[in-house]
Formats: sequence, C-alpha cells, structure tokens
Amino acid sequence: MNKGDEGPVTEGAPVDWEVLARFTAGESPADEADAVRAWLAENPARHDVLRALDRTLAPVAAPPAGLDVEAALHRVHARMDAPEAPVIPFRAPARTAPAPRRWIPAPWLRAAAAVVLLLAAWFGWQAARGGGSTLVAYSTGVGERDSVRLPDGTTVILGPASRLTLDGDYGETTREVSLRGEALFDVPHDDARPFTVRAGDAWVRDIGTTFSVDADSAAGVRVVVTAGAVALCATEQAGDDELVLRQGDRGTLAAGRMTAERAAATADDLAWTSGRLVFRDAPLERVAADLRRWYGIELHAGDEAVSQRRLTASFDGEAPADVLRVIGLALGADVAMRGDTAVLRAAPAP
Repeated sequence: MNKGDEGPVTEGAPVDWEVLARFTAGESPADEADAVRAWLAENPARHDVLRALDRTLAPVAAPPAGLDVEAALHRVHARMDAPEAPVIPFRAPARTAPAPRRWIPAPWLRAAAAVVLLLAAWFGWQAARGGGSTLVAYSTGVGERDSVRLPDGTTVILGPASRLTLDGDYGETTREVSLRGEALFDVPHDDARPFTVRAGDAWVRDIGTTFSVDADSAAGVRVVVTAGAVALCATEQAGDDELVLRQGDRGTLAAGRMTAERAAATADDLAWTSGRLVFRDAPLERVAADLRRWYGIELHAGDEAVSQRRLTASFDGEAPADVLRVIGLALGADVAMRGDTAVLRAAPAP
C-alpha cells in the first residue's frame, strides 16, 4: 500500500491515514469501519500493512497467559449474586520487552514505509485529541478469549479478535477505555471517576454494574446489563439524550438511534464467555461479525433475499465447515467458499 492507492473511504482518493488509525484503535464509526473493511477486501496486500501496524502498536502491556477466563467469569457471577462482595485481584499484567530489531527484506520496504506513515498519522491524531499519555492495549486473536484486571479493580473478559485500549494513567483521574469487538465488564462504582467505554458510535457509562458490550457489527453497538445499571448515549457528555439500562435490559445504538429491550436479557447473551455462539433472530450483519472474530471467516450475502434473513442457531466448538452448513440450512441458502470468504445465496426453490 502506498500513498497513491485508493483511499479506504472515498474512491479514487489518496489513503486517509487518520481513518486507518481510528480503525486500528477500534474507534471508527460503524459506516467508516465498513468502508475500511471493504477497501481491505479489494486487495489482500493491504491486510499485511494493517497487521504490521497492529503489531507495531501492539500492547505496551499484554494479558499474562496465566489469567483464567473461567475463573474471572466465576468471580463476575459471584458479584452478580452478591454485589457487595469484594473482587479477588488478579496479578498485575506483565510488561513485554520490545522485540529486537531486524533487517526488513527489500520486498517489504514499501509496506514498512506505509506503516511509518500510518504511525505518524496515529500519533498526530492522538496528540490532536489530547491523548498525550502512553496507551496500553489488551487484545485477543481469532477464536481466543482472555481476562484482565484493570488498575481500579475492574474485571474484563475479552471476546475473540477484540481489543481494549486505555491510557497509561488510567484510574488516576479518569476511567475511560476504548473497545473494538466484545467484552464483559465488572466495574467497581466510583462517583468521582465514572467508568466509560467508547465503542464505535456509542459511549457506555457505568452506574455500578456488570455489563457486556458488542461493538463489532454493522447492526450497531449492543449492551447487555446483568447487574446494576449503565447509561448508553451517542455523545461523550452525559445529558438528556442518554438511555438508562438496568439489570436484565438490552440496549442498542444503531444509525444514531437508541432502543431498549426491557427485562429481555437471558443466559444466551453471555454464552460467548464460555465459548458458545448463540444467535436468536440475529441479523446477518451480527452473524458475520461473530464469524469473523470466532473463525476468521468473512460472511457475505450474495443477494438481497438472503441479506434480509435472520438466524436462530447455536454453536459450541463446531468446525467452520459445519457452522457454515448449519447457517446455510437455517437461512435456506447455498454457501460458496473462496479462501476465507463465504457467500450466501438463496437456494433455488424445490
């Protein structure tokens, strides 16, 4: 990729490095993130550059391998049953030493130059938005889950192919994190330092609670509250337009519109924390987002009929081919695979 390539948002324009910087940080608006994904899909070489950037901006601190997701989830459930119970601390995340420098072969020089440009845009963008402190990031790969305890005692279970970013001085004066993907948060409440999650177009502010956020779908940002309450809004500042969600509620922010499903949450909403994928009347956009993170599969609708269908199905560790076979049968569609891309088209009538 170089400065002469077509940009990720406007066809025929130069690459917009700030757009890619936001995408890598997980802070792109939904429509912008979709445009970047489409731009990446046009040329596999573009993925290499973005992966190189992601590795370069990789966690200043990474979750230690010894952290136990199931143990963390057990603690979350314990707090849900007894909200005042203390949270058992995890050991602090170990800091990783920088990898030794090595010579990059000539064929990769163009990609390396692009990463340098993107890094410059990244740090310029961070400085412009006032992010002068060191960033700390926690991330998972495709199909992986992990858990981490933040300095203020907040417990986070991070879903597959997800990334949580926070300032190095997190907890000293403010508690704000950015999420790309899916996570479950168990938050000790602090009136003086509200805990806030920036996820896509949404801001989620805790009111002393346990809640999950899914921010990796064109269908919008989804919040499920399992204890306490949160405020969901489309701006950073709390105001009259915020939507308060309480225990058992589900809320969604999509295309600037907030909706609430009162007392609609079920155990299925947290099935992902134990390695299960459960879809209940799910739009194809959400199904595609989950398959991308859990299996590394890009799922697309090949015609309008399939794009409007909704999926009800559950999976518990099945092979990708079996998952796609079930989805095809459930949606009445044929599945065509090309590499890691699956295209659904309406099956012909018998």
